[in-house]
Amino acid sequence: MDDKGKELLELLGVSKTFHVRAGGRRARLSAVDAVSLSVRQGRTLGIVGESGCGKSTLARVIVGLHLTDDGEMIFDGKQVLTHRRRSTDEFKQMQMVFQDPSSALNPRATISESIGFPLQVQGASKAAIDERVATVMSDVGLPASYASRYPHQLSGGQRQRVNIARALALQPKLVVLDEAVSALDKSIQAQVLNLLTDLQEEYGLTYVFISHDLNVVRYISDDVAVMYLGQVVERGSAQELYDNPKHPYTQLLLSSVPTLDPTESTRDEPIDDSSTKDSEIPSPIDPPSGCRFRTRCPFAMDICAELAPAQIHLGEGRSVACHLYSESEVQAVPA
Repeated sequence: MDDKGKELLELLGVSKTFHVRAGGRRARLSAVDAVSLSVRQGRTLGIVGESGCGKSTLARVIVGLHLTDDGEMIFDGKQVLTHRRRSTDEFKQMQMVFQDPSSALNPRATISESIGFPLQVQGASKAAIDERVATVMSDVGLPASYASRYPHQLSGGQRQRVNIARALALQPKLVVLDEAVSALDKSIQAQVLNLLTDLQEEYGLTYVFISHDLNVVRYISDDVAVMYLGQVVERGSAQELYDNPKHPYTQLLLSSVPTLDPTESTRDEPIDDSSTKDSEIPSPIDPPSGCRFRTRCPFAMDICAELAPAQIHLGEGRSVACHLYSESEVQAVPA
């Protein structure tokens, strides 16, 4: 039976805080706050937002590198305990590709040793490891002769292909890509993005793709979630969200995207948040009351300071957390 389209990953009210020191005192930093998301089998969920919004923390929560404070995660129909360390079998099903292709690899290990290490941890035989390493190296476009090379002998794009091959070695169902192409040149980015698309089709993979590059996210994603200060403020299909953003923060992000046409400026006049009380991003240690975006929002109302907006469902897979909308009547954002 074809499982494509079923929910592979569901996050239900997931939260993660860190204890930090700020101004000489201990404080709680709310990195991820009550996030609920889902990813369908065989699709790509893009997660966007400014630096410090919690994207990378959420990625590490999904794969088990961070333990959660609260919430649930359901993976492939089974509940995963996110507040305890996972078993190696659970780790097999989810793999991660990190931002820096160099620091993610052991400089003293050969390419074949790096790719085969997850299989070694799982107790696979040397013959099985060698066979699998050869297969995934071919799949990501690395010549067999590279197996005996070391990371410093490869280019940045080639090193990231090694990281992708290592993620595929255990044949996972979900791959989380945290800024996986941001450290690469634009021409190499395009090659790696096309590779990821081909691998998704070949392996039946599901991706969670995190990036600050909105053009890249639009290119590769089926669905997109927008995060601000640890919370999801808008969610929908990539086409709907980019063509008709609802949340003022999403509009602010998209209005800043430069067009690829040199004869045009940005597609719309950017939303001006300079007239608001504080146009700077608030600290996640002491976020604003109510709506966390209200200090930068040009449409902020009194209720925004008093009550955090609930997720308003606008249709199949589309939601927004903003007081400008209601369940009974979806209002247009004021011009």
